[in-house]
Amino acid sequence: MLLNACKQTPTVQVKKKAIVEAVYASGFVMPKNEYKLYAIGDGYVVQQFKKAGDEIKVGEAIYQIQNDNQSAKLDAAGSAYRVAQQNLQNNSPVLQELQNSVESAALKFSNDSLAYVRSKNMFTQGVITQSEFDKTTLTFNVSKNDLQSAKDRFRKTKDQLNVDAKNAQSTLQAATTDFNNYSLKSIINGKVFETYKEPGELVKRNDLIALLGDKTEKILQLSVDQQDIEKVKVGQKVMVKIDISGNKVYEATVDKIYPTMNQNEQSFRVDAVFENGLDIGFIRTSVEANIVIAQKENVLVIPRTGLVNGDKVILKNGSEKKVITGIGNLEEVEITSGLSENDELKIIESK
Repeated sequence: MLLNACKQTPTVQVKKKAIVEAVYASGFVMPKNEYKLYAIGDGYVVQQFKKAGDEIKVGEAIYQIQNDNQSAKLDAAGSAYRVAQQNLQNNSPVLQELQNSVESAALKFSNDSLAYVRSKNMFTQGVITQSEFDKTTLTFNVSKNDLQSAKDRFRKTKDQLNVDAKNAQSTLQAATTDFNNYSLKSIINGKVFETYKEPGELVKRNDLIALLGDKTEKILQLSVDQQDIEKVKVGQKVMVKIDISGNKVYEATVDKIYPTMNQNEQSFRVDAVFENGLDIGFIRTSVEANIVIAQKENVLVIPRTGLVNGDKVILKNGSEKKVITGIGNLEEVEITSGLSENDELKIIESK
């Protein structure tokens, strides 16, 4: 009884100081310009050119995938294109045969033209009959039509061979592109952070085969609770602790807020960039961060344990007083009205 009577409720003085309100976030360090490389066809890994940790440039291959069907298609397309190009030459068997037909028809037409002129003169002079002249005229007209037909066949065939050659070229280009797609290359300058296949392994279309990104710059991929996301804005300061760096604090800035919620975690993704870079070569290391929502200097601050029901305090003399609060965090809260510096408050101890 005596001991309980002597026990006093602890007190604290109201002080002016700086206070920060922040939103908690957790996440990982990831490479800037993260790029996931996927297979776009089936096959087997026959060669691996880059491994995790290697630097890479645009156009450099990481894997070579073998697909016998694509190789066969490329060979067939190449053969078809070569044949089409050969057929298009004037000395090709196809065109040469038609050219010979044109020349034969032209020779016959020339002879029949001379015969027609002679026959016409003789008919005018009354040397030959109408029937004989009509026969020569018919031969001349047939020969003329035969020559035109031979020329038309030559022109139409050459036009078709041109079309065939262009189609064969398009087919070859498509087959070459498909074949080259089995040489999996980088589209960025950076670093290979992970590879997921080994030589000899089967690769399926849309398999993730490598993770690439900027070789030096890193970003933060943070998860923010749905109840706090409206407080987060682009440009806000972020104070970060990285698990592998102990208690060292890094500064970053909110760079992007993603609008779609992660249904499993009930959180939103927020990206932040380091203000002074990051001297760590690892990725996917865990981080804890505080996104600074508000910050004030030289304001009245009390411990949150001195606040009763969110808007009252108990003075040292035991009287209760209403206050108005400002920004706060888990440990402290700003008092904007109701108290003065050096006022003493009782601390409400949790039971």
